[in-house]
Amino acid sequence: MRSLATVAVTIALVLLALSSTAGAEERREVMGRPAVDVSTGRAELLEDLGEARAVHLAHPGDPDARHSYAQLSYEAGDFEDALLLLEPLLAEAEPAVDVLMLAARTEYLLARYDLAEALLHRVLKREPDNTAAAAKLVFIYYQTNRYSQCETLPGKALEGMRLPHLDLMKSFGNDAPYRISWLAGDETSVPFVVTDPLPLIKVEVQGREVTALIDTGGDAFILDPEIAAALGIEVVASMAGMFAGGMEAEVGFGRAESLTLGGATLHSVPISILPTGGMTIGGEQIEGIVGTGVLKQFLATLDYPNGELVLRAPVGHAASAFRSGASGKVLDEVPFYLQSTHFLLARGSLNGVDDLLFHVDSGLAGTPAFSAPRQTLDYVGIPVPEVEVHEGIVGGGGGGFATGTFEIAELGLGGLVQSDLVGDFGALPPQGYRMLGFIQDGLISHNFLRAYAWTLDFERMRMVFTQ
Repeated sequence: MRSLATVAVTIALVLLALSSTAGAEERREVMGRPAVDVSTGRAELLEDLGEARAVHLAHPGDPDARHSYAQLSYEAGDFEDALLLLEPLLAEAEPAVDVLMLAARTEYLLARYDLAEALLHRVLKREPDNTAAAAKLVFIYYQTNRYSQCETLPGKALEGMRLPHLDLMKSFGNDAPYRISWLAGDETSVPFVVTDPLPLIKVEVQGREVTALIDTGGDAFILDPEIAAALGIEVVASMAGMFAGGMEAEVGFGRAESLTLGGATLHSVPISILPTGGMTIGGEQIEGIVGTGVLKQFLATLDYPNGELVLRAPVGHAASAFRSGASGKVLDEVPFYLQSTHFLLARGSLNGVDDLLFHVDSGLAGTPAFSAPRQTLDYVGIPVPEVEVHEGIVGGGGGGFATGTFEIAELGLGGLVQSDLVGDFGALPPQGYRMLGFIQDGLISHNFLRAYAWTLDFERMRMVFTQ
């Protein structure tokens, strides 16, 4: 077995791509938008954005200039600015389909799913065979736990679509996913078995105790295939996943009858099936991973200082008590976005360079608190370190990828800033820089987050950091 105690590793998904059997349009839509040149850095994009702004200001009535400016704002991560620019175009009697799609993608990032859904239906009313709009609707239904709504999608748009999430959702029939029952009240806590290099907890899958890693870099609950088979969990769909270092592996999808975390039980739970049993932390074999899809069902706090995961119903007494009682302890509330199925994105800074967009992925173990691709290092002015394949380096797709480290003078997330940290080069591959449809400047992780009690509030789309 491989121990993670001394190595840097991103276990769960860094990037997701559909299997090669899916159509090109569906593959692009899963990542958020049509393909872009991933080699274009932030400096070049900001230059293009400045030129687009100048053209727009010179010709404020030109819809093409306004749309181009909005598109580049989106690619730079200025999502709210993009929506403001699109407002006059959306008010027209017949907005262009590209305008409707860009607005829908942006509303999706802001978790305003009702607005995104309405925009996509406008597209499909005009273009019933628009696969990109239908694929985006699939993910809206995925995020809002309305799996049965997939049956309402127009057949023309679904023809030839091979989207594993769609197959998974259809397998649920009319059964709603993630139904919660509480042992008592609407709050529970689950102690960490270990906190470093990554937190582990004990959970139960269909009554079987499983040692699980908490990793927001993953989507649904991830279960080792041997355990899934032993529990009779069938694979209903599969896809190719891209992981740390650009490694690839096949990911299966299935459904568990129940997942129990402390005093909370989720019923009809989507499951990702991926080998985890070859890795250990603190002598504990990793059998599963609690990803963002599970945490999203709660008002969840990863309380690193007290060594526990606290789960509250997202609305109700416990949530209200937390939101009112935390006010005097809050260090910062950081707005975040949600892309694809599980990418949590928030603004941050690196060595004094502000307005960067980071994937907040808690699953990078070892010394590094941050991982950056070559494009970000070039933009910030950090020399690219030498890399080598280290024994024991492993991710969701296996090992065998080269990594190196670099020094960080200051690293920030929202208004939180830490000094004298170590960064990783290699876990976040350069092809991930713009594959989400916009720039992802880096991945901020465990050795930054562990200083706080970190709460994910999906109702308000805020990360709350308390002492």
